[in-house]
Amino acid sequence: MPAEESLRSKKARLTRNALHEAAITRVLEDGLACATVATIAADAGVSTRTFFNYFETKEDAIVGLGAEVGVDESLAFDYVHSPAGLDTLAEDTARFVREALLVGSVDPKLPARRRRLFALYPELVSKSFDRAEELEEIVTGHVLDRLRHLGQEFSSEDSAWRSARMLTQLCRVPLNHAGQVIKADPEAVEDKGGTQAIFEDSLNLFRKVLDRLP
Repeated sequence: MPAEESLRSKKARLTRNALHEAAITRVLEDGLACATVATIAADAGVSTRTFFNYFETKEDAIVGLGAEVGVDESLAFDYVHSPAGLDTLAEDTARFVREALLVGSVDPKLPARRRRLFALYPELVSKSFDRAEELEEIVTGHVLDRLRHLGQEFSSEDSAWRSARMLTQLCRVPLNHAGQVIKADPEAVEDKGGTQAIFEDSLNLFRKVLDRLP
């Protein structure tokens, strides 16, 4: 049963990503007003009924804000139950945050294309923030699970949640920094060997800054 559920989860994630990419491509080609749910679904190779299983509107599909927004179960399990201790918590969490908050795609140009859409249609930005906030809440729950797995104790549930949220937000810094590097110099993606390499540079700087703090 676990293997079957894992395959189902993977299929759903691939379908969601296909719809997300198709929505971006169609809107860039036809414009927001002319792009339709039917054409987006057709481009992704699914029915309109399947589209609405994942997204309520084409705008939601563009930013990846769907009814089943979440974090891959195996990714979350590996993070929460990692045998590593507190010494790698910040690094582990930063990597987990990156994987969880970014919409998976084999297309390395997708983030740049998404930014082009936001520049053309600023009204989509608020939806993008909604997606990030919703995912951050889910990620915070997993971060709290990791803290408890490491034996951390809290005075109250409120204190536990606030601590986990603070750690989650802190560990978004490498991802945000990498995004700023790419935004300032898009050619850096190719020059440095891809977005993963840029993130690793940002993560290395993040570790150095933390190590220098008293």
